[in-house]
Amino acid sequence: MSKNKFIIIYDTYCGWCYGAAPIFDALLESGANVEVLHRHLFQGANAPRMRDGKGDYIVDMDARIAQLTGQQFSEIYTRNVIRSKVEVLDSSYSALAAALVHDQGAEKEFSLRRRLEKLRFVAGTSAQDKQAVTNALVDEGVDYDQAVQLDHPSNTKKAQSISQRAVELMRLVGSAGVPTILQVKDKKIEQVDHSAFYGRPELILSLLETSA
Repeated sequence: MSKNKFIIIYDTYCGWCYGAAPIFDALLESGANVEVLHRHLFQGANAPRMRDGKGDYIVDMDARIAQLTGQQFSEIYTRNVIRSKVEVLDSSYSALAAALVHDQGAEKEFSLRRRLEKLRFVAGTSAQDKQAVTNALVDEGVDYDQAVQLDHPSNTKKAQSISQRAVELMRLVGSAGVPTILQVKDKKIEQVDHSAFYGRPELILSLLETSA
């Protein structure tokens, strides 16, 4: 069993997080002690409209992410989301959905993350499509009446609390953005250079220390 703990800070609609997804999953599938925190990066003043120039930037960045990581962004995603005249890069529904299943553990939250990534980066679903997120929650076993209330004030407060903890941890290690992978060893928290594992996610397992 691994003696290390890892904390993965992510945002479902962050292209670089999608690029690092195989690394996330390699850690999780190894049986390591993993905690996941949705940063909720894209909200409020940091939720730009694609038509205001953000789309052009993302197209270029997605190409770079694909080249470095092997993760693919579909044409329908580029057309329906990135080139949209109305799309806003707002990850609020995904953050609320993550908060709704957070207490069920990292496996459940990342199973949901994979569903939402597929909806966005493959199927080209809008970030503003609450019903799509609700359906993803139901597919993960969440009761429909609970899923449809993902933006209830109590869950909104929970999502904010998770995001704030992520912010504090990032500040602690001097991380400027997501994804951020932290390794907790002997009560010391260090940031992992996840970019070293792009295209070779299994190599992150070299960080694991096992006990007899």
